[in-house]
Amino acid sequence: MTAGDLITADGQLEWRGALLGSATPFRLTKLEGWLDLTEMRGDDYDRPSRHGMYPGASLMGKRVVTFSFLVKGVPLAQFQSMVDWMRALTAPVEQPVEQPLVIRLGGQSWMTMARCKGRTLNVDKYYALGYTTGAIRWEATDPRLYSPAEHVLTTPLASPATTGLKFPVQAPFDFGTGPTGGFLTATNTGSVASWPTLQIDGPVTGPVITNHATGERLAFDPTVPITAGQSLVLDTDQRAVTLNGGNASNLLLTRGWFPLLPGTATRLDFTASSYDPAALLTCRWRDAAA
Repeated sequence: MTAGDLITADGQLEWRGALLGSATPFRLTKLEGWLDLTEMRGDDYDRPSRHGMYPGASLMGKRVVTFSFLVKGVPLAQFQSMVDWMRALTAPVEQPVEQPLVIRLGGQSWMTMARCKGRTLNVDKYYALGYTTGAIRWEATDPRLYSPAEHVLTTPLASPATTGLKFPVQAPFDFGTGPTGGFLTATNTGSVASWPTLQIDGPVTGPVITNHATGERLAFDPTVPITAGQSLVLDTDQRAVTLNGGNASNLLLTRGWFPLLPGTATRLDFTASSYDPAALLTCRWRDAAA
């Protein structure tokens, strides 16, 4: 099951395989931090002996999402079990692992990876009657919101062109065929840059991935082969390179990391030191918003 599959209506949230919000016992009363721009961090610095500052980097901080709810209309005999269920759902885990939080508003579902950092369940004079209010707070170290669906495109290396005209020339003319493959075009339909995961499956020697528009390159040692059955994975967001799960950062000689810019079709060219029809480049990404 993909994160967000349980959601069927606006105002619903999915967390740890559970549905909250509209049409559930935990009804949404307020949602904070989801559509907001997060606090920005940067390093503007003073203009010496002048008014104002010079602009430095302006980067998003973590995203904090608070879901306020009320529990109403639950049979009194089931009320305490619903409260216990909520406490278990939001209980901390031993390892600091972020999990998918998906929310749908205005017909659009977006996802972030977050950890539950707070829960309130208010106890007042109406609690004994099966009525309470509360809130859940999540924090996401990556502030971007992503499409729940992951996009996947693949391309082999460009096949060599077939032989064209042979002399002496005689009709009908055979111009041959040009190379096929060797590139893919990924489009991020969100509003902020999205950093893709790139996977190269062997056999291939000296693979190179190039951003066609900017010339930025991710180039590997041209003498080191990636054999059949091996997979080289580049996490462009984390700047991590692994070969069959082990660290292979030393093989990456040119580190021209690049994202998929919003609203732009980004062409990625796939080349190598030698041609093998079984070599394959796979690009995985999600649309990203803020």
